[in-house]
Parts: sequence; structure tokens; C-alpha cells
Amino acid sequence: MRETFRELKSMDRNVWIRFIGETLNGIAFMMLMPFFALYLKDKVDSLVHVGVLMAISPIVASLGSMIGGRIADIYGRKPIMIISMAGNGIVMLGFVFFDSFVMYGVLSALMGLCNSLFHPAASAMVADVTEPAKRTEAFGLLRMGHNIGAAIGPIIGASIVMISKNVIFITTASSLLFYAILVAVFIRETLPEGQRDKTQENEEIEEDVPPVWKVVLQDKALLTYILAGIVISMGFSQTEGMLPLHFDNEMKNIFGNNNPYPYMMALNGTLVVLFQFQISKWAGVKPVGKMMLYGALFFGFGLLAIGWLPPLFGEANTDATLVMVIMLCVYAIYTLGEMVMSPVQMTFVANIAPEHLRGTYMGAASLQWIAGGALGPLLGGFLLDQLLGDVLFTILGVGCIAAGIIYLSLDRLVGQKSDGEVLKQSS
Repeated sequence: MRETFRELKSMDRNVWIRFIGETLNGIAFMMLMPFFALYLKDKVDSLVHVGVLMAISPIVASLGSMIGGRIADIYGRKPIMIISMAGNGIVMLGFVFFDSFVMYGVLSALMGLCNSLFHPAASAMVADVTEPAKRTEAFGLLRMGHNIGAAIGPIIGASIVMISKNVIFITTASSLLFYAILVAVFIRETLPEGQRDKTQENEEIEEDVPPVWKVVLQDKALLTYILAGIVISMGFSQTEGMLPLHFDNEMKNIFGNNNPYPYMMALNGTLVVLFQFQISKWAGVKPVGKMMLYGALFFGFGLLAIGWLPPLFGEANTDATLVMVIMLCVYAIYTLGEMVMSPVQMTFVANIAPEHLRGTYMGAASLQWIAGGALGPLLGGFLLDQLLGDVLFTILGVGCIAAGIIYLSLDRLVGQKSDGEVLKQSS
């Protein structure tokens, strides 16, 4: 425990500022997310429309990911982080004032754009200030912060939503704006010195930072990682947005309006807070491909159980307490896979990225989340509207297990890449 405390204390100040911001945002967002799909369901005509609205955000985010990381490599991490967080806060306030399918679509698009600008810059900043051996722990710490919010937020949201949904949107907006101020005041710029000097001298450095599509096509390890990760992202998009609709479809006769999803999210957050750092420390010294395989296996089996158990419980009209206990156990398995896989994924990208292209690589890596975040809600909205949630989660669960097998090849690809770079330098 003393060694863990010492390692946490040694983290760069920028990482701790992000930890504080991620914690506050986690509370605010997790107040909102368990009810967001249900909120939209009450506002539009069908679950297909809900899926469309939730897919618009990642589709538009593809634009931000193509330019956001590249801009962060040219002009710096800090300004991009501030602009994107402040913009996202203003967008959240829009849900209070507008009430139509078209405007929800516009707001969803703007939300996706702002999010896609933030994450490549923020992740590159962490890589800038953290040595390679400690990156898995740093990214694990940030996940802990987010999941402190995930443990607290859903329970608070369950209380507030009965009074006013607008309060949740206002709270989320306030948190995002406060995060922008926190970054502006306390975060220091971490763009590598060589890049910063070029920018300050107003030199043209765009040719040193190739577009994202070129980076992806030239780096086989990165391309393999992105393609395998799309189905993982589709799984996340269901559990973080559409899953309450699956429960509502299959177990309404058991739980009524008291959807079990917020309690499962709270468990997810609690487990991450308690165990994420230790798991990240353990995984940080292991081959990344193997760790992502283990995570994807637990993740995939968890999705299969989430898909098939609710219809069985609903048909048998099983006791609500027993159902809750079993579903919490299943979600714990899913969460274990998430805890093993997620920080290792970020570390993998940070480690294969050249120093001057960290933002670009982080932006490229986010394409998997964008593609999966768009395809997942569209597929989910269609199948859930047909009451085929078990089919949906079977597709995703089997796909995640297959992705884990593909992840295993990354260790070999990274080794080949390293050998090639050594040969280049020696010739």
C-alpha cells in the first residue's frame, strides 16, 4: 500500500489535474447517461430514432478525430482541451432549451465534435509527461477518476430524475465548463520542445505531421488495433447507452420503472475505483496483446450473459432480488474485462507513436470508438426495436472474443516494427 501511494504521488501534476476533472465529469455524466436513452425514447417516435440520435455523435466525431490530434501536434494540447470542454458544456445546455428530433440531432453532432477534439489532445498530454513503463498506471488512474463518478453519479441521477431532468443537463454543463477553467488555469502545455519551438517561430510544420489516414495506412500495428477495436467499441456503446432499453424490453414485468441499469453502473464504477490501479500496475509489465486478449475474453463473455439472461428471467418472472444479484455478478465479469483492457489499449497507442505524432496517433486510435459508437447504436436501435436484444449481444459478445484473438498478434507486429526501425537507424 505504501509503494502504491508513493507511485501515485509521483504522477505529474497534469495527470492529477485531469484526475480531478475526470472525477467531476464522471459524476455529472453518469448522472445523465443511465437515463439519456430513456429520455430520448420519450421524445421521439421509435427506438430506431433513438439509435440514430446516438449514432450521429460518433459519425460527426470522425471529422474531429481526423483533425483534432493533428492540430494538437501542431498548436499544442492545452488550447484544444479548453475549447472542446467549453464547447461541450454549452452544447449540454442546449438540451434544456430545445425539444425536437432535428435539434437533438444538431446537439448530438456538436457533442461528438467537441468530444473527438478533446480526447486525442488529452491522451497525448498524458503520454508526454509519463515514462513508458508508467503509462498504463497513469491511464488507469484517470479511469479511476472517471469511475468514481460512475459509482456515485447514477445513484444521484436516479434521485434527481424524478424531480427534473433539466437539473441533470445543467449540472453536466457546469461540470464541463469548470473542467475547461481548471485546464486553463492549472494545466501546463506539454507539446514536445522541438514542435513547440517551430510553432513559436511560426514555421510551417504541417508537412511534419501527416494526415490521420496516411498514418493509419502506413502503420500495420495501428491499423490492426483499430479494426479489431471497432467491435469492442460497439459493445461499449450498448452498455453505456442502449442497455437500459434492453432491460426495459425484457424485464419490465420484474422491475417496472425501476430499471436496474443505474445500480449496475454504480457497481462498475465502484469496482474500477477499488481495483483499477492495482490491475493496471499488474498489466503494465505484461505483453499488451496478451492483456488485451484476456480483457476482451471477459468483456465478450459478459456481453453474452447480459444479452441472454434478461429474456430468460423475464419469461420466468424470476424474483427481482435474485435477478439483481445475478446481473450484478455478470456485470462484475464484464467490468473485469474492461479494467484489464482499457488502460492497456491507451498505453499501446502511446508506446507505438513517435513523439512528434502522439496527438495524431491518439486521434487515429479514436477512430475505432467513433466507428463502433456509430454502428453500435444503429444496430442496437434496429434489433432492440424488434425485441432481439439477445441477438444483438450475441453478435457483440462473439465479436469481442474474436477481436481478442486478433489483439494477440499485436505483440508480434510491434516487435517487427521495432526491428525495422533499428535496421533503418543502423543503415
